[in-house]
Amino acid sequence: MTKRWWMLAAAVALTALGAHALLQEQGLPVGANAPDFKLTTLDGKTVELSKLRGKPVFIDFWATWCGPCRRALPHTQKLAEKYGKDAHILAINLKEDPDTVRQFMQSNNYSFTVPMDMDGSVAAQYRVRGIPHFVLIDARGKIQFVQIGYGPGIEQRFETELQKAIRASK
Repeated sequence: MTKRWWMLAAAVALTALGAHALLQEQGLPVGANAPDFKLTTLDGKTVELSKLRGKPVFIDFWATWCGPCRRALPHTQKLAEKYGKDAHILAINLKEDPDTVRQFMQSNNYSFTVPMDMDGSVAAQYRVRGIPHFVLIDARGKIQFVQIGYGPGIEQRFETELQKAIRASK
């Protein structure tokens, strides 16, 4: 019985260590400096994170084929409409053909800014392992909030965190 108990305890400890290690790799930690990037948007403009300082930046990493991304995008649109003057709302598309994304945006009447991460390098910098992946960067360029995945009700948390970042930037 003692040998079984020790084996069970070891299995539980190893499982906990493995889960902890996985969680450490998911997203950048809150308080870290946000990695700078320079991407071309769907409409041909350049977005450089370091030039957006002074206002919070909300990033939604997504793709058109991703079901949870598609469910989250209406909320990203609402954030852009409501807070677009006080914050930068970016929906970074991952590795898709610009024509596919452009058609998707038009058919859904979305107007938020879409930088194109054609090679996935920005997603790699931000440790994106699954999408949607949301990052809120404060006005000083620090990670304030990270959310991996989307579920009903999380949009209220997005808005609360964004409001907090906007208040802190003034």
